[in-house]
Amino acid sequence: MLIVEPCAGLGNRLLGLASAYALAEELGRELVVIWKREAGCNIRASELFDLPMQVVEISENGLKKEPVARLRGDREKKKWRGRASLFLECDDVERIKEQQGYEGVLEMLRKEPAVYFKTFGPVCALGADSYRFLRPGRKIEEKGAALFGRLGEHSVGVHVRRTDHTEAIANSPLSLFVERMRRELAADARTDFFVATDDAAVRDELRAAFPAEKLIFNEKGIIDRDSKEGIEDAFVEMLALSKCRKILGSYNSTFSLLPSYIGDIPLEVVSR
Repeated sequence: MLIVEPCAGLGNRLLGLASAYALAEELGRELVVIWKREAGCNIRASELFDLPMQVVEISENGLKKEPVARLRGDREKKKWRGRASLFLECDDVERIKEQQGYEGVLEMLRKEPAVYFKTFGPVCALGADSYRFLRPGRKIEEKGAALFGRLGEHSVGVHVRRTDHTEAIANSPLSLFVERMRRELAADARTDFFVATDDAAVRDELRAAFPAEKLIFNEKGIIDRDSKEGIEDAFVEMLALSKCRKILGSYNSTFSLLPSYIGDIPLEVVSR
């Protein structure tokens, strides 16, 4: 048995989830997912996905906010840890990856009958095939239907990451995106752009740089990624990016990378 607790934000969790699924298949093990609601990803897995494995939903929002849910979650984690022959924190997993690579992770899992591990990233190599199991939930499909319907064979996805991602801000300035988008239009005037961003100012600047009919936004989307609605909209935008013919993405951004895997489409990182 493999018991995985994906950590951090939605993108990081999807990296951990997909790689745990791949390893469970390779090893012929049952996979159990411990999905926690907490700041930064305060939403149930069942509100986002229709997953083909057992998912244990818990809360880590604190005793003051959700006392009953938090106590139940603590009991669930204790129960599943008790079933494991080995427990690994995120730092333990990262140490194995650093010292022995993905092969070291696989060998460690192979030796133990039941492993509970936490991770905020991949534990094996990933590609387009890694996300074949991922099915959006009904609410996500309904929420994104109008947006998905606007995307066609000439749509290019653009992901401009800002807020606290200092590397993306420094290495992927908006001026480079504008330049790259203009080149796409010069090559094919039929091109339009679906733009996903966590900065409302980026939308305004792109509207000033391009004709309105060339830009597609998730107009009703909530940029706040600390709210349930914001996480739902983030996943909708991730799926929308995956439905484009290619992605112009931000430097070192998981959110740019994942849609290229999900849709099996090219990713071009726009950077200095």
